[in-house]
Amino acid sequence: MLTNHKASELLSPDRRQFLLKASVLGGATAAGLLFPPGVLANDFWQRPRTLYLRRAGTDELIRETYWADGSIVGPGYRRVCHLLRDVKAGVATDMSPRLLDILAGIQGWFRSYKQDRLIVVTSGLRTETTNANTEGAVKNSRHKTGGAADITIPDVPADYLAKLGLYLQGGGVGWYPNRHFVHVDDWRQRFWKG
Repeated sequence: MLTNHKASELLSPDRRQFLLKASVLGGATAAGLLFPPGVLANDFWQRPRTLYLRRAGTDELIRETYWADGSIVGPGYRRVCHLLRDVKAGVATDMSPRLLDILAGIQGWFRSYKQDRLIVVTSGLRTETTNANTEGAVKNSRHKTGGAADITIPDVPADYLAKLGLYLQGGGVGWYPNRHFVHVDDWRQRFWKG
């Protein structure tokens, strides 16, 4: 559980305070994501982007840099895409770099508080068949195009994670309190509670 002073601030951010800090630190990025304070300062999106992910169900664990020096890093990007594959169908695709940036922004927020937080992926890519067999999945799901992920972070409440996704303004955010996960995607900004 989060115990230090900065961590408690982290779990109860004030939206106005956050937006003020974000605007002072540089506003929006080329990816359209806001900058949280601290590490996500003006140069955050110019730094190498590394994701620390675990896949629920398979327990695969990776820490991979998918972007550096202004472009995709092929081997790291492919390993991230493999982890985000449709596990049931055994199918992988090129995942949306914008989605990966949203995940990197979430982890960057925690790193600004000196916390190395693992994102647990419960769903990434879904084939048409997997999507049709997934409870509550919509027909035009961004999961089918490699543009969405369902995630949790151990010891971080799902409602907080949803708020963080909204603060980044990178795309859609769905909060599923009864199933304890958050959906993030690369499409238009919107929010829903499932």
